[in-house]
Amino acid sequence: MNWSLLNVANNFNYLRYSLGIAMMFNGFPLIFFIRDTLGVGPASSVFTAIFFSLALVLMVPPTLFKRLYKPNVILFNLGVGFLLMALYYFFFLNYVGKAVADIGNFVFTFGFIILLLHIPNDIKDTLILVVFLMSFFTNITLVYSLITDPNWTPGMRAAVNFANEGAQPGGNPHITARNGVICLLSAFVMLGNTKDLITRIFLFFSILFGLGVVILSLAKSSYLGLGIAAFAYFLFRFKATDIVSAVGNAFKFRNFVFIAIILVGINYFLSRYGDILNLLLGYWDVFQDRILDVIFTSTGVRLSEEADVDYSAMGRVSGFGEFLETLFSWDVFLGRGYKSDYLDVPILEAWVDQGIFGFLFFASFNFFLFLFAIREIRKATNALSTFLAFFFLSMMVLLVTGGRPYDIAFWFPYAVMIRFLGIRYLDSYQQRPVATKLTTVSTT
Repeated sequence: MNWSLLNVANNFNYLRYSLGIAMMFNGFPLIFFIRDTLGVGPASSVFTAIFFSLALVLMVPPTLFKRLYKPNVILFNLGVGFLLMALYYFFFLNYVGKAVADIGNFVFTFGFIILLLHIPNDIKDTLILVVFLMSFFTNITLVYSLITDPNWTPGMRAAVNFANEGAQPGGNPHITARNGVICLLSAFVMLGNTKDLITRIFLFFSILFGLGVVILSLAKSSYLGLGIAAFAYFLFRFKATDIVSAVGNAFKFRNFVFIAIILVGINYFLSRYGDILNLLLGYWDVFQDRILDVIFTSTGVRLSEEADVDYSAMGRVSGFGEFLETLFSWDVFLGRGYKSDYLDVPILEAWVDQGIFGFLFFASFNFFLFLFAIREIRKATNALSTFLAFFFLSMMVLLVTGGRPYDIAFWFPYAVMIRFLGIRYLDSYQQRPVATKLTTVSTT
């Protein structure tokens, strides 16, 4: 972690590019805080449009349309191909109306992808730092929002309440959980390359902070996503020799001081705020009960007497019925049209709405993203790529548990992955030395 990258005088362009990308990548929690907690700006999608427009302006380079950088070609072709197909269906096979919000989503998504092609490769160190700091700050704003919200009490899901009329009560805890995951993962990938003791303590605290936010959100998909990311780490990165080296390094003076400070800090925290630990354990019990509810709703198997119907899971079960109905009809080829049915299962809705070709583009895009993510986790090219790889694994659960294949909550992170995951970076490219060969020159 290099704090000198925050020097505005020496790194102004990369900082503004990174801020713009971070605002697009993970801007919703900050939008909700500014708009709904602080009451700044209109409590509507207008403020969201202004926020994302500012992010795109920050990304505009002085060499616009003069210099482009190569993205991951496979992901670019599949991702943009699906988006263009979705745009065609939006204009010509749309039976639900052409909403202004949908037009705006397409404009911001394509604009974001185009501007990302102008961002140099060596922004990676600045970008991961800015993404981390923004997510950490947003976690702090969440705590402030909960403390100042008279309707929130410990035990409820942690989220910023929306200020606009008719909005869902309790805010959106999935956005809260995603920000916690981003803070946790970005801090984790930078921790291994950080030598400074104070910075390491700060990153370790940020990991615990992010984990606490995820737990408070009670978002099942984020719990499972972090479990997948952790499993991938232990499968591809963790070795038995790491335990021996970790034990040996623990007795080095610097690491010993680091561990001692962490243990003292945790002991002080638990002795002073013991109720918080009990609160987190209570959230874990609630999560276990909800998992049992989902299993009962999906399979009919009641693993506990308290298991009840989970209505969000019931919606996905009925959505699977819509998918089967499409699969055995002529709609299997071209689909039913743009946003014809809300299945809450993006991977299946792509087929229902756009037929087999839409499904192939969307599924292939995510399949290759998975392959590039696994390869990056094994090689660990740099902190940004490793973070994006782990973050995609944590997002995979959403492909079958929530959202739509057109949601910008998917495509803004997807756009960053298209640009920065699985490409050849400057520091990983080793130019082969040119062999010099002496030859005799005849003057006759």
